[in-house]
Amino acid sequence: MHDISSIAGEYSAYLKRLSGTLGEGERQSRTLAGLIESSPAIHLYGFGRSGTAGLAMAIRLRHFLAPEQQVFWLGDQVRDPIRKNDVVILFSKSGNRREVICSLESARDAGARCVAITSDSASPLARGSSLTIILPPMDGGVIYGGGDFELAAWYFQEIFVTWYGRLHGIPPERVGERHI
Repeated sequence: MHDISSIAGEYSAYLKRLSGTLGEGERQSRTLAGLIESSPAIHLYGFGRSGTAGLAMAIRLRHFLAPEQQVFWLGDQVRDPIRKNDVVILFSKSGNRREVICSLESARDAGARCVAITSDSASPLARGSSLTIILPPMDGGVIYGGGDFELAAWYFQEIFVTWYGRLHGIPPERVGERHI
């Protein structure tokens, strides 16, 4: 049986391993930054708890990019359609969630560039995207229902957006102006 302290220790070890993975994948983060910079609009989506991390990234990117660039959440009905050369960032642990794959197919049909944030490099989402960022699963049996991916996705988006803001010298005041 696990007590809270040992569970916390397992999560801490996982975040340390994830930090190393993200550091090793800086080339992918630079590629994602380049896609964002060259895109007229960025659309994000994920379903369920994976989607909460994707939505957080959409909100944060909006703080950093608006008004020069549009940022949309694909779950909103009041948004622009996906267009050619837009970037669509999709979050899914398994990479085969139907709602996410439908968004991938719509984005590809429109000529958008797709980015997969997933744990499975062999998934339909990863295979259908022009860039895939792999967030490795947590080792061991402490996790319930994909919480490791949710945590990893939140961690990734927070690190990426902070790095992106510093890379571009975006002052905190600008972010605060758009914060709701």
